[in-house]
Amino acid sequence: MDYLVPGRICGDCKMCCIVPPIDEPEMQKIPNATCRHRLAGGCDIYEKRPTPCRTYFCGWRRLAILDDDWRPDKSGVLIESGTPSTVGPDSTVFILVGNPLKTVRQQRFLDLISRGIGQKTKMFLSLPGAPGKAKAALPLNTPEMQSAAAHSRSQVRLALEGILSRLSRHEHQPYLIKNSGNDVST
Repeated sequence: MDYLVPGRICGDCKMCCIVPPIDEPEMQKIPNATCRHRLAGGCDIYEKRPTPCRTYFCGWRRLAILDDDWRPDKSGVLIESGTPSTVGPDSTVFILVGNPLKTVRQQRFLDLISRGIGQKTKMFLSLPGAPGKAKAALPLNTPEMQSAAAHSRSQVRLALEGILSRLSRHEHQPYLIKNSGNDVST
């Protein structure tokens, strides 16, 4: 069973209905496309939602060290942690879904990244692509980031800005859906 932070609920956040791809026999959705079941008031099939929707939980729901302001729709960061990842198992991926430059300059983001580097957490910074395109991700556990974290928050910010610059120049590739029959992408 997945560990979820007690009492933490998604509320108005519906980033998981948009950003991640779903490629299961029972349901498919391309990345960065809104699920057709997502309505202004929530999911129109919530009580009967399929397994991929019932089992996906972002890092904010899983990581007790994050406060309420880290909810993806508030923070601009969809954290994937404890879920199968395109970058490898046991990785934490910070997908910048809001204003990326503003996000990587926030003190709390800088502190979270520095703490993760100090704890040798396998981390990646990621930018989503356009609908149907795979996200771009670069590792944060590099010698450059380790050196920056050992020096100052300012150095971490500069290093993150450099990684973000490289990510913004990435040519996003089409995300290939293997299953078919129930595409809920809009």
